[in-house]
Amino acid sequence: MKIYSALLAAASCLLLTGCNKPQAAATAAAAPPYKPVATLEEVMHGMVIPNAEVVWDAVGYVSTVKGSTEIKPASEDDWIKIEASAITLTEAGNLLMMSGRAKDNAKWMERCRALVDAGSSVLKAAKARNPEELFTRGGDLFDACQECHFQYRFTTKDPGTFRSH
Repeated sequence: MKIYSALLAAASCLLLTGCNKPQAAATAAAAPPYKPVATLEEVMHGMVIPNAEVVWDAVGYVSTVKGSTEIKPASEDDWIKIEASAITLTEAGNLLMMSGRAKDNAKWMERCRALVDAGSSVLKAAKARNPEELFTRGGDLFDACQECHFQYRFTTKDPGTFRSH
């Protein structure tokens, strides 16, 4: 009887230990392999703002007393630069959703997804080499940025979140 009790106790320990290992492995596997390095402000000022300005400066009209001038990409290199900026903006939206940067899991994520969508649509217009569509999608990008700024930047709830530029 003692041998039977000892074997039953040993089997129970092995079974319980075996049940804990997959859970521990799952917890370890759930930890993301990435580590955010840049702050939210650094992502905004190092990636989002300069690349958004590339898009916004790429197309438009300048009117003076001497007449109007159309601004649009003039070379393949111009279009490639816009594509690169669109890719950076799209991925910056993803970076802003990372744990450690995200302000919350509701509106912040919605605003970041809007940046991803706007960047993707700018990329599509640039790949199509379509200045009119690029102008329109640049407006969508502006709207995505402004909606986020009105909710998170221009509030007294969290002063100093972004510095002025």
